[in-house]
Amino acid sequence: MLDTVANVWLLLLTFGTAALVVVLTRGSWYRLAHLPLQGGLLFFTGLAIQITLEYVEFTPNAIETAGYGLLMLSYVFLLAFCLVNLPLRGMGVIAFGIALNTIVIGLNLGMPARPVRIENGHRVDKPIEQTVKHRPESPDDLLGFLGDKILLPSPIDTLISIGDIVILIGVCELAYFGSHQRRRRSRRRARGSSAETGESTRTHPQVSFT
Repeated sequence: MLDTVANVWLLLLTFGTAALVVVLTRGSWYRLAHLPLQGGLLFFTGLAIQITLEYVEFTPNAIETAGYGLLMLSYVFLLAFCLVNLPLRGMGVIAFGIALNTIVIGLNLGMPARPVRIENGHRVDKPIEQTVKHRPESPDDLLGFLGDKILLPSPIDTLISIGDIVILIGVCELAYFGSHQRRRRSRRRARGSSAETGESTRTHPQVSFT
């Protein structure tokens, strides 16, 4: 349940910030909605696996075997989706952020998290419970600084990682260029058409018979 709440807050923060970027830069929601994304099945498969893992209870041994394997498989699908859409501005940054999270989870059999929990509306220094995706931090963690170390202020009170911040930046970049890109292309095409018309006029001058 704690993982679910944290993920919801993170999604709201990410997409809320991206929406704000589109509004402040006067981007087009129509253009953004019609981004030429490919490999949707890869994305939804990875997302479906992670959502399922939020609600399936694993035994302690299964967390580091079946649960860990399914979690890593979900990241493979998500990374594959990013690579398929790499030509889109911002998708490379998103892929890098996902890769950072994947690496630290893969090296430590879970995302190392600070010992901070919210109980009765108050922050308590208490190790989190181990889940498929998260586990308490340890001095022996590999690349532990990439774990969930950054605590967002109230009322969010959610731990995020450096990879999460990189993903947020990538989504904002994707939202900005995705909501403006076609307008720039249409302007370039208009300029190109004007130039071709002018060249055609110079090459084939009109002849008057009066």
